[in-house]
Amino acid sequence: MKKFDHSITDLRKQLAGCYTAVEKARKALAERQKDLDLKTLQLETKLSTKVEEEIRKARRKSTQAGDELMRCVDLYNQAQSKWFEEMVTTSLELERLEVERIEMIRQHLCQYTTLRHETDMFNQSTMQPVDHLLHTVDPAKDRELWVKEHMTGSVRPVNMEI
Repeated sequence: MKKFDHSITDLRKQLAGCYTAVEKARKALAERQKDLDLKTLQLETKLSTKVEEEIRKARRKSTQAGDELMRCVDLYNQAQSKWFEEMVTTSLELERLEVERIEMIRQHLCQYTTLRHETDMFNQSTMQPVDHLLHTVDPAKDRELWVKEHMTGSVRPVNMEI
């Protein structure tokens, strides 16, 4: 479980880092667009080669910022996809291990109640309710109940759009 926990934690940190990069790139693009709009407005008020050169530079910077934003969004989506796949794989593995654990415990308890039945013929009535409950154990039903009580699994991660 520690291995799974470390793996998921590392992917979550990577995902958070990508999200931060996306937000930073978004702000940079907004600043570059604002600068480009300002330069374009200056060109309308006064025509000069210097202003035209500044506009070309501002357009280039704006395009670079847009490309950087696209790259960051792609990296975020890749990290999110990898994290999601790892979460699903880990959840299924942990679920399988939990079902095995419950079955092992149930088998041991059934064995115990059987031995109690064999050794203590007079007090069988005290073991019958326990025996009945052991035979009604259903890990899938318990898991479904737990998910409903804790409201997990309702929100799915989605890819980021620009």
